[in-house]
Amino acid sequence: MNTASKHPVFNNEYEILSSLGEGNTSKVYMARSLTDKNKVFALKLLKEEFLQRDAESIKSVEQEIQILQGLNHGNIINIIGWGSDGTVVKPSGRKIENLVYIQLEYVSGGLLFDVC
Repeated sequence: MNTASKHPVFNNEYEILSSLGEGNTSKVYMARSLTDKNKVFALKLLKEEFLQRDAESIKSVEQEIQILQGLNHGNIINIIGWGSDGTVVKPSGRKIENLVYIQLEYVSGGLLFDVC
């Protein structure tokens, strides 16, 4: 792990560079591989308060993952990975564990709502 990183580190493999956006259910960040600086993706971290609302919240996340896995088109962002075991280590050394996350292709250009 790169302990000298000035950015938070996700799963000992990626540094979180910046925030891309936030909604009611999650926050999305731009992340980059610690070993290949050209490998960038969007990291969607689900909010704890959303996941703890009710069983429907978790079901909606599972459905999102299933739908994204089933889609394969050049104009649709691809899912890279997901899990419920995400860990972020902040530059201060503070560790946040058991994060539910979805890794997605990063597409530059801003928010979809801004270009519509």
